[in-house]
Amino acid sequence: MDRAEIKTWVADNDKCLSSEPLTFDEIAHVAMCLEHIQQWYYEGYPLGDFLTAVVRNDFRLACVKADEVNRKALYLYALFMYNYMPADYDAKAGLMR
Repeated sequence: MDRAEIKTWVADNDKCLSSEPLTFDEIAHVAMCLEHIQQWYYEGYPLGDFLTAVVRNDFRLACVKADEVNRKALYLYALFMYNYMPADYDAKAGLMR
């Protein structure tokens, strides 16, 4: 998925799942982060602490490292990882230092 498709996916799923919808800027931020996750998997893009915790399935650390926007979107990150990332992403994440 490219960033425009990811942005549409975030907006559509956020409407269905959230009682407090993300703003336009928040949707753009989450879409950028999800794109970075794809770039990490396919191109070796480096990730910061929050996204590293997400790809490692470390819920506690992801919650602690999340900024205000990402805290609101944690469920969207989980859905994206489950539905759009290849099944072996967790093995690749285990190799990260």
